Amino acid sequence: MSFKITGFKALGAVFTVLLTLLILSACSSPSPEPSQPPQPTEAPEEGQTITLITPDAQNIDNEKSTPKYQIQTRLTDFRLLNDAIGLAWGVTKNELRIYMTMDNGKTWSNISPSSNVQFLSNPVYGKDIFFTDPSNGWIIRSASGHTETVVLRTTDGGSSWKISSFPDANAISSIYFNSPDHGWLMTSWDAKATKESKALYATNDGGAIWNLVMQNEQYNPNLPNNTIPISGVITGMVFKDFGHGFVTLQTGALPKIYMTKDSGVTWDQGPEFLVNEQLRGCDRVITGEPDFFDKASLNGWMSVGCQKDKEGSITYNGYFTANGGGNWKFVTFGLGPQTGINRHIAPAFLNAQLGWTLKKDVLYKTTNQGQTWTALPASGVLQSKLAEYPEIVKLQFVSSEVGWLLIEKKEDRKSILLQTTNGGLSWRVM
Repeated sequence: MSFKITGFKALGAVFTVLLTLLILSACSSPSPEPSQPPQPTEAPEEGQTITLITPDAQNIDNEKSTPKYQIQTRLTDFRLLNDAIGLAWGVTKNELRIYMTMDNGKTWSNISPSSNVQFLSNPVYGKDIFFTDPSNGWIIRSASGHTETVVLRTTDGGSSWKISSFPDANAISSIYFNSPDHGWLMTSWDAKATKESKALYATNDGGAIWNLVMQNEQYNPNLPNNTIPISGVITGMVFKDFGHGFVTLQTGALPKIYMTKDSGVTWDQGPEFLVNEQLRGCDRVITGEPDFFDKASLNGWMSVGCQKDKEGSITYNGYFTANGGGNWKFVTFGLGPQTGINRHIAPAFLNAQLGWTLKKDVLYKTTNQGQTWTALPASGVLQSKLAEYPEIVKLQFVSSEVGWLLIEKKEDRKSILLQTTNGGLSWRVM
């Protein structure tokens, strides 16, 4: 009995000591500071904020219950696939971050490949990235140092990526797929201002295996030859179907076009581009990549710019075709010379008649193949964002209403993506 009483007394003493310590601690603690309103934080240098949906939420239809989170990133390129679906990407710490939206940019899915595949430069659409539809896409990681060129391919919209090697360590100049199975990759080496050696590879299994179909290292202009010549730099490559395709070349003067009927094995020079007054006196004629407006690849265009070095200007006009590149019609745009940091941005056309171009912070529209251009009413969002991000990266319209514009401030490594859904009359930050 005495043992129990003694134990209770000991416990009581311990409790008393603990209570005393708590009281002393409370008395000596500083009084809490008055609560402060949240202070605004400076946005990260990348600038662009996008809302991502978590990978396990992509099949959830209820918008309120879909798990989401926001990130800030720097985008360097994009591609609209249709009115609602588009891709945007950039490289951060040598990791490619590529995102897809299915709802006009309200939410995005991260479809990036493994971070183990390192990228030392920003991929460009039509050269390093290509999608035939929202499910099937390819990314080329070019060789550098001890790393080899590899082809990443997806058939499920980027949920998973397969990787295959590519048998050429030279620079990639163009990529094109006309179906999920059939594609072509053009490489180049010994490149100069107006010439380069070229090799063409083709795949019939979606990019798992690539076979050499043409190379011009042994090209001799004085002998019969069925390859694309060394003279000229590739500016674009298109295949209308499995057999028929063509490439456009930037030369010292007018552009040239070469055409194939056997999937790229042999090539013949296409129609000559005609000399015209608008291109006289140019220090350089800048040829854009060909862009076809229809699935049959009959109607298309490419820009042609007259560069004058002394003036620091480029004046844009266009070449249009209605027979799949069989011949090209020169069209004068009457836009006048473009100067400044955005002089290299050519107009964007949706079809043979409808196009847009930005001059400073004003968007112009044509409905008659560039014969006349109408300035659209000033957009406050567009003007304010261009004042903050003055360099235009890319302008693309996928319909008469929907277009995207990527602008940046390169020295601060900042970019922002804008969207219009009324033909350029108003814009919003995505």
